[in-house]
Amino acid sequence: MLRVLVVLLAVSAVLLGLRLFETPAIGTPGEPRLSTPDNSDYYLTDAVVKQMDKQGALAYRMTLGETLHFPDDSARLKDIDVHYLAGTKTYWDVTAKQGRVPAGERDIYLYGGVEGRHPKPDGPVVRINTDNAWVRPDSNRIDTQAHVTAVQPGQRVEGDGMEVDLKTDKLRLLKNVQVTYTP
Repeated sequence: MLRVLVVLLAVSAVLLGLRLFETPAIGTPGEPRLSTPDNSDYYLTDAVVKQMDKQGALAYRMTLGETLHFPDDSARLKDIDVHYLAGTKTYWDVTAKQGRVPAGERDIYLYGGVEGRHPKPDGPVVRINTDNAWVRPDSNRIDTQAHVTAVQPGQRVEGDGMEVDLKTDKLRLLKNVQVTYTP
């Protein structure tokens, strides 16, 4: 019995020694170097950003599939969903495949197909489609110079350029506006 125990201890010691010998210490040249995507200084996956208003209530929530942050304080975003609540009677949902935040700014440039959804307090849902748009949280605005289509039951509006005042829930198309009514 004692002989079996000694053999087991010897085999365990040898296996443990081999394992320690094969594992490089942290920071040794043989260890693979970790890096962030596209030379960003940090990145996040499946992130949720919540911005509060001055009273401490949720102003907006942004979910992101991926965020790459760079040393100049710019960021690249993927799979963006902004749920905007501040000042509105209902909410605005704005989604896009890609986006970016320029260095030193808080505005979010969305591109790659931007979709907006806004249920009116007293009725139908307005749906907006455009190629790109700026979400400007500090001024409670969404704007674009691109072509925009806004649809709600019985009405389709198209034009070039758009401004949305999120505090007043007002959407305004800027140029070449065409409206189609359907009963």
